Amino acid sequence: ATFADKYKTALVATEKAGIKKGLAVGIGTGSMFGMIFMTYAFGMWYGAVQVATDQLTLPKCTESCYDGGRVLTVFFTIIMSAMALGQAGPSIQAVFSARAAAAIVFDMIERPSLVDATSAHGSTLPSVEGDIQLDRIGFHYPARPEVQVCKGYSLHIKAGEKVALVGPSGSGKSTIVSLLERYYDPLEGVVKLDGHDLKTLNVKWLRAQVGLVGQEPSLFSCSIADNIRYGKPDASLEDVYAAAKQANAYDFISGFPQGFDTQVGERGAQLSGGQKQRIAIARAIIKNPAVLLLDEATSALDTESERIVQASLDALLASRKRTTIIIAHRLSTIRDADRIVVLSGGSVVEEGSHDDLMSRPNSQYKALVEAQQRPAPSSPTKVETVQSFDDEKGAVSAPAKQPVDGASGGGDAVVVASASGDVAGGDVKTVPLSRIWKLNAPEVWYIVLGSVGALINGAVFPVWGLLLTNVTVLFFNYSLTADGMKAEAIKWSLAFVGLGITFAVAVSIQYYGFTVASERLTRRLREMGYQSMLHQDVGWFDKQSSGALTTMLATDSAIIQAMTSETMNRGFVNLATLSVAFSIGFYYSWQMTLAMIGVFPILGAASYVQMQMMSGHNKKLNDGDVKAGALLSEAINSIRTVASFTLESQVHNQYVGHLDLSASKDVKTGLAGGTGFGVSQGVMFFAIAFLFWFGGWLIVNNLVDFKGMFLVLMSIMLSTFGVGLAAQNMSDSVKAKEAASRLFDTIDRVPPIDCANSTGDTLPSVRGELEFVQLKFAYPSRPHAFIYNGYSLKVPSGATVALVGASGCGKSTAIALLERFYDPLEGQVLLDGVDIRTLNLQWLRQHISLVGQEPVLFAGTIADNIASGKAGSTLADVQDAAKKANAHDFIMQFPDNYNTQVGDRGIQVSGGQKQRIAIARAILRDPAVLLLDEATSALDNESERIVQASLDALLQLKRRTTIIVAHRLSTIRNADIIAVTADGKIVEQGTHDELMDIPKGKYVNLVQRQVGIN
Repeated sequence: ATFADKYKTALVATEKAGIKKGLAVGIGTGSMFGMIFMTYAFGMWYGAVQVATDQLTLPKCTESCYDGGRVLTVFFTIIMSAMALGQAGPSIQAVFSARAAAAIVFDMIERPSLVDATSAHGSTLPSVEGDIQLDRIGFHYPARPEVQVCKGYSLHIKAGEKVALVGPSGSGKSTIVSLLERYYDPLEGVVKLDGHDLKTLNVKWLRAQVGLVGQEPSLFSCSIADNIRYGKPDASLEDVYAAAKQANAYDFISGFPQGFDTQVGERGAQLSGGQKQRIAIARAIIKNPAVLLLDEATSALDTESERIVQASLDALLASRKRTTIIIAHRLSTIRDADRIVVLSGGSVVEEGSHDDLMSRPNSQYKALVEAQQRPAPSSPTKVETVQSFDDEKGAVSAPAKQPVDGASGGGDAVVVASASGDVAGGDVKTVPLSRIWKLNAPEVWYIVLGSVGALINGAVFPVWGLLLTNVTVLFFNYSLTADGMKAEAIKWSLAFVGLGITFAVAVSIQYYGFTVASERLTRRLREMGYQSMLHQDVGWFDKQSSGALTTMLATDSAIIQAMTSETMNRGFVNLATLSVAFSIGFYYSWQMTLAMIGVFPILGAASYVQMQMMSGHNKKLNDGDVKAGALLSEAINSIRTVASFTLESQVHNQYVGHLDLSASKDVKTGLAGGTGFGVSQGVMFFAIAFLFWFGGWLIVNNLVDFKGMFLVLMSIMLSTFGVGLAAQNMSDSVKAKEAASRLFDTIDRVPPIDCANSTGDTLPSVRGELEFVQLKFAYPSRPHAFIYNGYSLKVPSGATVALVGASGCGKSTAIALLERFYDPLEGQVLLDGVDIRTLNLQWLRQHISLVGQEPVLFAGTIADNIASGKAGSTLADVQDAAKKANAHDFIMQFPDNYNTQVGDRGIQVSGGQKQRIAIARAILRDPAVLLLDEATSALDNESERIVQASLDALLQLKRRTTIIVAHRLSTIRNADIIAVTADGKIVEQGTHDELMDIPKGKYVNLVQRQVGIN
């Protein structure tokens, strides 16, 4: 199933729940008013009985007697109370929704945190030496209790010791980081710092002593300086500069037009992988922790940057006695560690220095080293380990927005918050009402049903006045006998019973009909909005935040129905109310009715002022909510970084700030609306006072009797109560117009590169010959920073081409242009001699597979994730691809095998496992062109070797064009062509041997630097 299909399935469930809730609210509202009318019936019958007994039965009552005035006092008290209660009627649905939401919210609020970083409990140490003891640790992750990660795990790390952890993927290396940071607590055993159980230490203080640089860096949507300063909130700008210099980040940051004030975009999506990693390292450096955790901290860096950053980290370690734990797959980078610990099967199987372990017979570490050092075969199609230390200047793929498994792309492109296409804020543009009505056309019969209910509902209020007047007159009709008054009372009481039943039925079908219409309209709008988002070009996503987009789908789509079904609902209620009310009025007293009509414009003017004031203050009502939603999404998706750097209070304060912005606008809107509503209510009472005076004048002058005057007054006055109920939702109409403007701006946007466009040519067969012809290119968010300026490269059919060069030189940009994530400003990208802009985009992408540096999985099963590589794949196809990617064995070890849920963004599987699933997905497609952007960088040595062999076998099965972005140059020496990129152009190309023969060549320089590191 496609993402659109999955979203539709989820929306159907939401729609059904909304309809059930609407019907429940309708029945509840009808029942409430029905009970009020039943109470009226009983009360009036009882009042009439008391009046008849005290006034019309001999002997007459002489003390504490009931008469018409006394009964009416009680009744009008009840009327006013009922009106006040009735004003709460429209809020019943909000109350139901609030109760349902509150149950979830308060469960979350009241849930005691097992590890609370905001708690003041726990001790602190006067100083930290950094001695770490893991004693007989037993642990499994809460989401997968059946998989035991640590089995009696014991390890002692001395203060100031530099310890490297190695082992196969999923052996529990990163679990130690999680336990030391207290993301989790062990189920058995104890973790100690300087002899103190971590559980007894204050969590916030503990995390302040630990610095973490992970394999997949998480940055926040703010400036580079602010991101670095998160490591030390009180750091000066000079401190930020110094940390950036130590992390080899200062130069590339200074190269941006806005320098350290450059906005990195959501989760750092506007920076390359290497740039993000260096900023993350600077953030850890400025923290200056007692314990430093490096989880593949330099895996995303190019050779030169890795050498310099490694030297910086070494200098950092030398500057202070600091305990350091390194997790690494590239064993050459940890040979100088004081101790190397080999993990396997949830336990420590070996430990010692590099030399010690290498000298042991049958050493697992020795086997790992020898496997990594094993020379590459001479096959011309060899595709060795691929690692990308940068992802050029811009998002390479839509998943760049993913917090952990972000795209391989990124770069120095900057998000411009006010750029065209931003979904938040801006002026309100009018969306034709007819367009929205057309979307609701299939529900016409539900709208008719709801309209019938609304018409009956509206007629109830003036009929209420008619019945009430007749009962009021009855109380003073002393010409009747006692039995006659009681009989009349029963008649009018039964009329009230009938009115209550009628209202209950009418309001139930009214709510049901309009709820079905509104819920289906909401579903349709969400489908259209989501479909449009999926079809947008990557450049558009560079300017958006996922929080703003999800807020638009969740909120804006839901309130647009206020322009259609809600408007019709109120319109029919008002139409029926006013029509019946004025018909009754003109029938009994045209003079009194005209007087009331004269008063109506005053009430209307007050309502108009109210609506205008609310509209004026509502122009950007959604800004604060959108920013809050974006921050919330970002913080939750990067929760480990938030926890590691104890940013909970800062993030909370920022979130509250956005909510305060939204609340301040709501307060202004409320004050404006409240003032208008207050004025309208005040005017109403002045109008009633005038009407009573005028009615009295008409009675004195014999132009109308009391019954006629009171009947007109009550019918029309109670009708204004019904009209007033509808006026309470005027702000919804204003919000709906703004929401429609935002949503339809997205729906109507025609992307320059539309994957849904059915136009374009297809080729009868694909040879895979590629050519970049004199390309000139800059990312849309940085139109003046050219990545390519005369870039040309020809890739023969079936050839393996490796792209190398310094970080930010434009290697991954070639992949972005081949996938048509972007189009070049000048020049052409050719496939088999045809400009890819003339080809059908879906067809083009079906013949290309991309495996990026940071694997992206989607919530669902392993089988679903692999099968997404090719529509119509069978389970046998999926399993075959998994076997080729060395993924089948570990998948079968899960209790649910291929039906194992990988979690949001694949969080339930290790990094190496995610990458193998991603490779299986690419293998399944069996493409003509294979793009490998650091495709094996997350794998342990053994898995890397086996997966590499699988990729080799894949290439031998079918001659296919392969483009590799690589940093580890030893892995691409057997490529047919190695192309060196610099200054926006290909400056050298040839085989490894040819390039090594160029004196002082750039490739020679790169190789020599990397050999120096290794």
